[in-house]
Amino acid sequence: MSKADVAPTLLEGPAAGLGGVPTASGVVTLRRAASALDRLSSAQMLAALSAVLFVLSAWPLCMVEVPPYQDLPNHLAAVTVIQNPSRYPEFVFNGFFKTNGALFVWLHALGKVFGLALAARLFAALVLVVNAFAIPRFVFELTGSRSRTLVATLFAWPMVHNWFVSEGMLDFALAVPLSLLVLIGLHRLDKKPSLGVALGVVLLSTVTWYAHAFPLLVVAMLVTLHVVQKPSWAARWGGLKYLVPPLVPALALSGYSVCEHMLEHVGPMTAGVDYHRLLPTWELLYHFWAEWFWGFTKLSATSIVPCVLLVFYGLMRSKESPPFFSPVALLALVMLYMLVPYVMTNWFHVNSRLIPYVCFALLLRVPDRLPRAVAGALALSAVLYSAGMGADFLRLDRDRKDFTAAIDNVPEGARLLPLLFSSKGHSENTSALLHAWGYYVVEKRAAAPLLFAHSRSFPVMYSEPPPPRFNHLVLEGFAPSMARPQTVCGAITRGNIVLDDECAEIFRAQWSSFWADAEPRYDHVLMWDATPEAMALVPKSFELRVRRGDLALLVRRSPNVAGHASAR
Repeated sequence: MSKADVAPTLLEGPAAGLGGVPTASGVVTLRRAASALDRLSSAQMLAALSAVLFVLSAWPLCMVEVPPYQDLPNHLAAVTVIQNPSRYPEFVFNGFFKTNGALFVWLHALGKVFGLALAARLFAALVLVVNAFAIPRFVFELTGSRSRTLVATLFAWPMVHNWFVSEGMLDFALAVPLSLLVLIGLHRLDKKPSLGVALGVVLLSTVTWYAHAFPLLVVAMLVTLHVVQKPSWAARWGGLKYLVPPLVPALALSGYSVCEHMLEHVGPMTAGVDYHRLLPTWELLYHFWAEWFWGFTKLSATSIVPCVLLVFYGLMRSKESPPFFSPVALLALVMLYMLVPYVMTNWFHVNSRLIPYVCFALLLRVPDRLPRAVAGALALSAVLYSAGMGADFLRLDRDRKDFTAAIDNVPEGARLLPLLFSSKGHSENTSALLHAWGYYVVEKRAAAPLLFAHSRSFPVMYSEPPPPRFNHLVLEGFAPSMARPQTVCGAITRGNIVLDDECAEIFRAQWSSFWADAEPRYDHVLMWDATPEAMALVPKSFELRVRRGDLALLVRRSPNVAGHASAR
């Protein structure tokens, strides 16, 4: 297809329109943009598409001091612990040479130069840059079509600042586009073997492993299916000969990482978790959108448009067989998404990590041209999504400031116990405040009882396991499950009838036991959205120092004061 085909193939003519052809200026703008791209070389076109994707996704970073990503404050706290080991004898440094380590090395190195807040923003920008760079080139390299790449970009904008970015799973969010670059290199090797390209694949796959091993395992599966489906034994041998060796070093590292992780003791923090539970169909469909396309709130809900249209067009053209994403590979990805549990060992959102690759398989199958109404709807959805993300960044940043309003009242090195009774703030699709206590660790070197430290996959681990109730995931879930007597009684009795008096007594006993263990360990308690019933059972040895909105900071008067208040 020549470059002159691009403009007419992006937007179909009136006869092909769906529900009529819009005459809005936005459609004219799309046609002009397509014509302008038509005059560019392929490299220039890809650079322009990447720039548009990056700007749509990254401009909100300029509006906040720290991105409002759910897990990010926990990671900032971990780096603070690494940099101040004498203050945190309860933790031990595991080293940086491990998968899922790219963010920590970045924060540790650049944080010393720019400060942790700016280093975090720069890493977030890096993730968005690599996504915006990789996705258009992935489509272009594997399809060879300029027009299809242009159309695919209209679907790809929510994949740049995807849900894993919003969740703060930034290492995984970086590894996904890196794995696409690995597939591009393997595709070039498959067409024309080259030592330089092979060495590039070795380097890229190793970097991908360092960011996160999971995408590399998906690449290995796709390559295996690709080789097996070659038409002859000679072709299969050629595939093995040229495609497998460059992956061997990174796959060996991945195999070691996975074995170490799978053999690791799960511990008490996931007690009661059903590791064999498969999600029902309706939940799988919801997660397919919510855990890849959607951002924080309904302001970014226009991402449902490319999600639904991508599934429609991709499945309509499912018999197409782009490299590495044949119909068999697409079916395998879908079946794994449906059959892999949501939780495995210490990994969460496990099956959701396959969603990006299902979407990439569908993205390679988009048509070379779209009806004007569809193209206009996708472009308008992208603009609304970008604007909504900007508004959400500002709202969630205000939540962060509200949560950290008591920082000036917390002394350096305080033994701080965070108890969050709710964690979403204004966010609907993430728990944006779940780890906001981490800012107190960064600013005041406060205690970090909720730090990710249960697994060797993290750079920081418990030096000695804490009592089970103070394991971070147990502690994290305690306050929400103990908000009111009715809540705790419902959880304990599992549907059995309990009288109100008995329920209240169980509630008081649970809190009394908790405070008996917590009071000697912590001198400050940070409570967020605490219920009156829970506040009434705070020990008398703690006084209320700060109360602003949902935030309450309590300070222990004296470590020798005992007793609990039955009411306040």
